[in-house]
Amino acid sequence: MVTIRGAVLGLGLVLLGPVLAQAEEPTMESLTRIVQTQLFSDDPAGRGGLVEVHDGYKFVQCRHMPHQTAIICEAAGTRGQSWMRHVLTKERRAALRELGFAADRQTGNFIRRWDAPPGPKLLMAFMVHALDVGYGNSGQDTEMQYGWFAAAECPARVTSGNPYGGAVVLLGTKVKNLAEGCRLEPEDEADQKPLPRPPAMPDDAPDLRSRQYKAIAEAVHWVAGGTGPEHHIAIFSWGDFYIQCLKAEDPSMQCEVVSADINPRLKPVLTPAVGRRLKKLGFLEPGYSLNYAQVFPLKAGAADDSAKAVAETLAQAAQQGFGNYAFLPLQVERLTSEPAR
Repeated sequence: MVTIRGAVLGLGLVLLGPVLAQAEEPTMESLTRIVQTQLFSDDPAGRGGLVEVHDGYKFVQCRHMPHQTAIICEAAGTRGQSWMRHVLTKERRAALRELGFAADRQTGNFIRRWDAPPGPKLLMAFMVHALDVGYGNSGQDTEMQYGWFAAAECPARVTSGNPYGGAVVLLGTKVKNLAEGCRLEPEDEADQKPLPRPPAMPDDAPDLRSRQYKAIAEAVHWVAGGTGPEHHIAIFSWGDFYIQCLKAEDPSMQCEVVSADINPRLKPVLTPAVGRRLKKLGFLEPGYSLNYAQVFPLKAGAADDSAKAVAETLAQAAQQGFGNYAFLPLQVERLTSEPAR
């Protein structure tokens, strides 16, 4: 995996190779060579070549079959990842159509076939542009992954309902649920038990909220103070509803508010109106993540102030998002996990 920030192509991009070592700053030449190798050259082993750009779970993939000149590009659809409905607005779907994409009945993705593809540099710029206009910019670095897939007209994909659902799977990638064949089946939504009735607002609601804020602030401060390569995680739960925060090596913290795309039984509470309120608090709609996500910067030398600001936002998110379920007993869990390698 390699990171490409704003200097290359005038676009922020993180490049992910098949072997995940350290992030490295690529050059225009290195990017062009990768696209040339994967999409414009035949693999001696007879594998198909693939390049993907993604922003969270939003993706655009282009692939090439050996002994063919055509290149097929696909953009994520709502069949593979139902939460893409939040970002795939009418205007963004129209923008994808203007770029030559059409809805694919077999996979539910958007597809464009290049019988006479542009050069490697222009094709890569096209992919990043399609990701931006089709799904919006999360403000995070875009990532680019490349590798090989078992050459087939209908390659294996990630099954619907999973992160990157509908994406063609690279060889060597560990994927729990694979979909074979030309048609990607939609997610099978099992019957959901209804939520229990929410509690009534207690007489001491202001005091309860104050105690909850204190517990949230203490855990957020713990996450913010984490050092080393481990991931420091705090999970705040009110029954089925939760908010989780994680800090890694970067001076920032990512927090997520559960969405009904994760747990459909929450739909009566987590309505579109709630989504709009969370958006006003700075949370991204599902698409970048499966949940509502926000990255909070942690200012050097001002950890207490940063943690306080995060805690205030999370407390507001619970109050505005969970309704009276936010009066359920708050459970706080602190975890430390090893970094992914």
